[in-house]
Amino acid sequence: MSLPGNGIYVVRGEMATLMTAMRRGTRWNATAYVDDEKDGLLKLFIDLKQVLNRIEDLRLIEPNVFLAPFLEVIRTADTTGPLTSLALASVNKFLSYGLIDPTTPNLAVIVEMIADAVTHARFMGTDQSSDSVTFMRVIEVLHTLIRSPEGAAVSNESMCEVMLSCFKICFEPRLSELLRRSAEQSLKDMVLLFFMRLPQFTEDGSDTVLQKRFTIYEAAGAAAEKNKRKPHAALAVQQRKSSAADEPPQTPQTTLAAPTHLKAPILATTPASPAGNILDMQGKITQTPTTTTTVNTGNNINAQVDVPSIQVETTKPDDTTDGYEDSTAATLVDSNSSEYINSVGVRFTQQTSNQDAAVLSSTLTPYGLPFIQELFRFLIILCNPLDKQNSDSMMHTGLSLLTVAFEVAADNIGKYEVLLELVKDDLCRNLISLLSSERLSIFAADLQLCFLLFESLRGHLKFQLECYLKKLSEIIASDNPKTPYEMRELALDNLLQLWRIPGFVTELYINYDCDLYCTDMFESLTNLLSKYTLSATNAVYSTHIISMDTLISVIDCIEHNCAAAKSNNSLSHTMVQAPAIGVGGSRHSRHNSGLEGIVIDNGEDHVENIANFINNSSQRLRLQSAGESGSITSEELASVKEKKRLLSKGTEWFNQRPDKGIQYLQEHGILHAQLDPMQVALFLRENPGLDKKMIGEYISKKKNVDSKILINFVDSFDFTGLRVDQALRLYLETFRLPGEAPLIFLVLEHFSDHWHNQNHEPFANTDAAFRLAYAIIMLNMDQHNSNAKRLNVPMTLEDFTKNLRGLNGGQDFDQEMLAQVFNAIKNEEIVMPAEQTGLVRENYLWKMLLRRGATHDGHFHYVNDAAYDVQIFNIVWGASLSALSFMFDKSTETGYQRTLAGFSKSAAISAHYNLHADFDALILTLCKFTTLLSSVDQHESVPANNEIQQAVNFGLNAKAQAAMRTVFLLVHGYGDSLRDSWKHILELFLQLFRLKLLPRTLIEVEDFCEPSGKAMLLLEKPREKQELGLFSSLYSFISSEGQREPTYEEQECIKHGRKCIKECQLDQMLQESKFVQLESLQELLRCVLSLLKAPETPKSNGQAYAEDIAVFWMEFLVKIVVHNRDRMVPLWPAVRDQMLHLLLASAQNGYDYLLNRCIIAVLKLAIYLMRNEELCPVVLQSLKNLLSLKPPLLLRISNQISIGTYELLKTSAQNIHSEQDWQIIFNLLECVGAGAVPPNFEAGQQLTIPPNGRVTSDGEDDGTTSSIDRGYTSDSELSKSSSAAAPTSSPSAENWILVGKDSELTTASRPQSPPSSTTPVVSSLVFNCQLQDHAPFALFKCWDSLAFIVRSVAHITPYNFEACVRCIRIFVEACRDGGIHQRRKLDATIKKRNFKKRQENTREPGVVKSTSTGNLISAVGDIAENSTPNAAEQEELAQRYEQLSIQLLDLMYTLYTRTAQIFRWWAEEGCTVPQSGTLWTPGWCPLLQGIARLAMDRRREVRTHAISCLQQRALLVHDLQTLSGAEWSSCFQNVLFPLLNELLPESAAASELDSSLLEESRIRTATIMSKMFLQHLTTLIELGPTFNDLWLDILDYIERFMKVGSDTLSEQMQEILKNMLLVMHSVRVFHNQDGSLQEALWELTWRRIGEFLPNLKSELFHDEDLVSPAISLNITKISYDHSMSLPLPVRSYELETFTTATAKSVGCTNTSVQEGEPKH
Repeated sequence: MSLPGNGIYVVRGEMATLMTAMRRGTRWNATAYVDDEKDGLLKLFIDLKQVLNRIEDLRLIEPNVFLAPFLEVIRTADTTGPLTSLALASVNKFLSYGLIDPTTPNLAVIVEMIADAVTHARFMGTDQSSDSVTFMRVIEVLHTLIRSPEGAAVSNESMCEVMLSCFKICFEPRLSELLRRSAEQSLKDMVLLFFMRLPQFTEDGSDTVLQKRFTIYEAAGAAAEKNKRKPHAALAVQQRKSSAADEPPQTPQTTLAAPTHLKAPILATTPASPAGNILDMQGKITQTPTTTTTVNTGNNINAQVDVPSIQVETTKPDDTTDGYEDSTAATLVDSNSSEYINSVGVRFTQQTSNQDAAVLSSTLTPYGLPFIQELFRFLIILCNPLDKQNSDSMMHTGLSLLTVAFEVAADNIGKYEVLLELVKDDLCRNLISLLSSERLSIFAADLQLCFLLFESLRGHLKFQLECYLKKLSEIIASDNPKTPYEMRELALDNLLQLWRIPGFVTELYINYDCDLYCTDMFESLTNLLSKYTLSATNAVYSTHIISMDTLISVIDCIEHNCAAAKSNNSLSHTMVQAPAIGVGGSRHSRHNSGLEGIVIDNGEDHVENIANFINNSSQRLRLQSAGESGSITSEELASVKEKKRLLSKGTEWFNQRPDKGIQYLQEHGILHAQLDPMQVALFLRENPGLDKKMIGEYISKKKNVDSKILINFVDSFDFTGLRVDQALRLYLETFRLPGEAPLIFLVLEHFSDHWHNQNHEPFANTDAAFRLAYAIIMLNMDQHNSNAKRLNVPMTLEDFTKNLRGLNGGQDFDQEMLAQVFNAIKNEEIVMPAEQTGLVRENYLWKMLLRRGATHDGHFHYVNDAAYDVQIFNIVWGASLSALSFMFDKSTETGYQRTLAGFSKSAAISAHYNLHADFDALILTLCKFTTLLSSVDQHESVPANNEIQQAVNFGLNAKAQAAMRTVFLLVHGYGDSLRDSWKHILELFLQLFRLKLLPRTLIEVEDFCEPSGKAMLLLEKPREKQELGLFSSLYSFISSEGQREPTYEEQECIKHGRKCIKECQLDQMLQESKFVQLESLQELLRCVLSLLKAPETPKSNGQAYAEDIAVFWMEFLVKIVVHNRDRMVPLWPAVRDQMLHLLLASAQNGYDYLLNRCIIAVLKLAIYLMRNEELCPVVLQSLKNLLSLKPPLLLRISNQISIGTYELLKTSAQNIHSEQDWQIIFNLLECVGAGAVPPNFEAGQQLTIPPNGRVTSDGEDDGTTSSIDRGYTSDSELSKSSSAAAPTSSPSAENWILVGKDSELTTASRPQSPPSSTTPVVSSLVFNCQLQDHAPFALFKCWDSLAFIVRSVAHITPYNFEACVRCIRIFVEACRDGGIHQRRKLDATIKKRNFKKRQENTREPGVVKSTSTGNLISAVGDIAENSTPNAAEQEELAQRYEQLSIQLLDLMYTLYTRTAQIFRWWAEEGCTVPQSGTLWTPGWCPLLQGIARLAMDRRREVRTHAISCLQQRALLVHDLQTLSGAEWSSCFQNVLFPLLNELLPESAAASELDSSLLEESRIRTATIMSKMFLQHLTTLIELGPTFNDLWLDILDYIERFMKVGSDTLSEQMQEILKNMLLVMHSVRVFHNQDGSLQEALWELTWRRIGEFLPNLKSELFHDEDLVSPAISLNITKISYDHSMSLPLPVRSYELETFTTATAKSVGCTNTSVQEGEPKH
């Protein structure tokens, strides 16, 4: 700041104003002229004016030159208050404008001069208001001085004077309120500055100890001490140099009556009356009569220290003149010099030489730690409630100022040992004592200061903090009516603020609850807070809310740590690094440059805004690093807690019977099993809970003396440097002396030895020490025992010394020492303080507290991380849950958000630390608050009107809705932690389902049987039929209330409830279940399965069973399993057993709706789970149990199973691999679609419902299926022993399921070699299986599944090939003749109608070329329901069956042509599979049998299609060329001959056919036989004798066909026989190798032919030599094929014609003759 003229104008202006005021005084009025030169004060200003006139820049002179006249006016007592005010205002302006250069070398002298003048201001009092203005000016100047940059140079003593002056004004009750408040505010500003500068001060031994010490007497201006001070004249002022004070100033003694003066002019310098009342800042500052009483000083705490004070006079004694001059005279020493002496004898110099100023400045050191210490000590004294001098206002001021100090320097105070000692002892003692104050303002200020103190310095104040918290607990729990509500509220709020300090509660737990000899502070406070919260029975007050908030604050802190840990930005990490931040210094400090900015301790960072700096400087320098704190593990804490519990129990035992207590501690490992005297002695010394009387008894027992316990106990004391009575007092504090004299002797004897040795044997011997100690005990009794006083006169010092004469080894004790001992005992009794009351006990306990704090026990562990959060949460959790629940219940609709936040954070902690029991308890609590939990059994029907009312109540209850949202918020967020509480969550789902509040997504389920793919779960229960009586009608009317619809108002409320449920996102819980931990999922499934109860009694019994609820839980279970299908391997068995149990129970008890939903659910689970390849075999093994259901039940659910199986195969067929798994699939298709009787997988196995409700089957877990048989027998197997069955695992296995009439499993093995018998063994084409009713729709849907499998190249393997063929054969049987129902109808009509009528009835309608089954459900219906379809439906059904049969033919041919390829592919992959040469028995033969079976069908279209397939395609497949003769023989025996048999008249099927169809079939079948025989003649000839048998069989069939049919048939048979004979003859079948006839075959042939065609031989072979024998077999085959391709009517040839045609066609050998061979 730049001023005009560099401030010289300012000084001139202030001079002019002040001189004008002085001249206007009464002394210089118009009555007489007064020479200015003769007035000392005016002369000073005149001289200054001359000096200023000679310069142009104020900086050319020292500041003390222009300050001196103004300061003299302030000092002088003969000026009025207004004049002094003007001078003070001028000085204030000089300081504010910066006219004093802070860099001047004499700065210390200048500021010392200002401080001295202002603190010694004197003026003539006028009136109270005017005087107050002057005092206000004094405060302003001191405030400006201290807060200015120059104020840093003020010395310690002067700073004490400054503060004392402010305190005087602040504590003077007769001054105005405004003045006192201004002084208090200035004090706060000054204290703020001092303690902000605290980090700049150093603590070293060179600091000068203050001679000036504060006392309450001085601060309060006590009048009672005036007589003790040195008297001075009323107008005298101490002569001093302007720069320093020579000694503590003395207050002038004045005794004045009440003022009688007249009111003076405003600026008068002299009072109106000569008897003015002089007001002195160092004495009386108010105008009071002499009779006015002042505050009693009480005990003077002003203890002087013998150290030299700072004396300026020793440096320049010539500068000070001791003398008093007349007030009207001024002595001018030298008119030419700048030095002068004022009217009161004070010499002023214009400017001191630089050398003198340097010497003076070096003596005046700036204020520092000594002043801070003295100020701090004085502020603590002000807070002492036991000091009677301290008024309430003084204590309040002291607390306010200390609060300021701790607000800005809390951390730094702990760095200075001198300040810390004051904090530990006096400050804490006073603050804890003030908690008993009844003044609310003092109590509040005390709490605030305590918070700041323990927040920052608790590491040094372990036991003080414990004492403070105990006191707070007493206040909170107090029932005393004197403890007002506001005090409890303040105490609770203070506790809340402490609880919010990071790490505070953990530190409480570590340092107190886990300390062996401290109370369980955190646990007891937690219980107290919970108890207080629960006390809000009538109304909830703010104290209850604060109490709850305190508990929640712990939850908040732990939850914050958990969240930080999850985000990898843990709070512990931040706190660990905190010491590194604070190492450079504390939070902040003041620099000596004023308020413009604050400089951090290292001086590098400049802060413009102190508020921002404080807010951003929260990191503290703690006493220990995180590593030290982290060394305490949770296991160690648990060990300490257990040890503390045992120690507490042992202490209780000790206080009853010491020996028992020691024994208990030994037994539990606290003390060594082998008694250790030193360990026991330390236990007795350090355990504060032991009874002192019991300690005395224990250590004085003889056995304990002998075991050296007493010796070790005494040796544990340190008596070094203590007088014997002092040591004895310390010794006897720890135990009570026993009553018997011998025991007292024993105890004192050991004491005397130890004390004497430790103090270097000050007496002649130990006995002397013992005698003195015993004498002290007797003296104590003599002086203080009331009984002794009554009997004897108490001893005097002479008596005491006389009694001890000559006892020091024959010499006397030191008399001075004895006198000190006597006086100490006389003045203060040796007592057992713990047994005392009042101040004696409190002093002792405080002394013990300080003593414990100085030991290792006082070490305080800071906690900087979240390592102990689990232990903290375990303690606070129970209390917090109770409090939160109570407050939520009691709170209004707008006040429960706070508690819900507490619930949420508690849940987050429980989840983070896997505290599942805690989490479950929390969920249960919240579920109760939803009001939906009920004790009503879930399978009991609830009246509908009750449900409506419940839904309405929920919609109206905002608190219940908030609880509901919170519940599902926690479920969504922390599903991993749910265990037992799943059942409560599920109960909510159930209630919402009952109340119809669930969202659509939860009551709508997937249903593959529905066209839309969805189904709703709401089941409308039909009303029971009522009797038609009067009472029944009345009951019906009353019960109809349960069916009522909600009103409009109720619907609105229900909408609110539905909106809340929608916000809860219940379906999200199911979706997110796939992310929860496996343990939680297991528990969820367990709960759902426990709720999914199957019906136990039939529905007809009328027992209540909620079928719709069972369906709801079942679908709920399905959704959970589907969402978690990837991890259902270990969980599936329980789900499977329950579902199958439910399926069976619903079927047995007649619950059709449940049965329908259950089978759909089972298949839906299979569809989803089998997408997991690992689960596929397990699920299929479960589906195998469906085959154990009774056939009627299987029929009832066949539609659902067929659709489900089809969907399953579409999605998961690629995951089915093993033979056993495919066997289950094909068995399902057979039993469900074709109506085959289900096979029993184990002998006698039944799927039953055991008493425990779990479905079991004996063979379900062995992973294997029993052996199964084929339904056909080949002739190549007939000679094989029945015991030689191939293993089922082989792809060439010969086992086929043969379901007989008794449904038992049999195994038939077939020989591989040709039969040796000449009699042909013909097997039936009918597949040997037992079929029952089937549902047409199921048949068609299962056909879709079968076609899907076969037509996909990848699904048919050598391992499932046989099962697939068997399934197809069973389907052929089921579809034959239009299905089982059609066959039954035809069988019934055959007996009543003739052949022609029968032909009309069995004629098939046209085939519908449609493969869709979706629109057939209504047409085909369910046969089990005995429904009668109409004519149109019957026709459509017949067409569908016919179409299915033709499709089966195509499917068999497809599989037939792929057989060799399938086996070849798997062989190329390295699998062990049969070669193509061995595929006849497992592959081609059964498929040909199936085709041949349909060739016997009654329906013309099917029959024609099957024969064409055999004739033109099947038998001409290229892969069949590899077959052997025996296998071709098997083809005749197992395929063609059985088909021919069906066409003979003896066959029942032949009698049912139309004659034309029968004849056509006979001709085409015989042609097929002839063609196959001639085509493979070469291979067949190799059979040898077997060939003859085969040839004779063929001749038999030709003969029988010629005899049973028409002439056309007979002619055709003859032609076929002729062709066969000619070809056989041409290939020389009848000749030997040498060309001669084979007589045996030739004769056998013609003998057999002669029986029915005797002329054929002569017709064909009338001359054997005419036939050329040179025709090869290939030409024969070509010739035969060519002849067979001609129409039947022209197949009659003469031998010559045939031979010619054969010769002509030899050239066609290169053309292919494999008609109908499919392309691969």
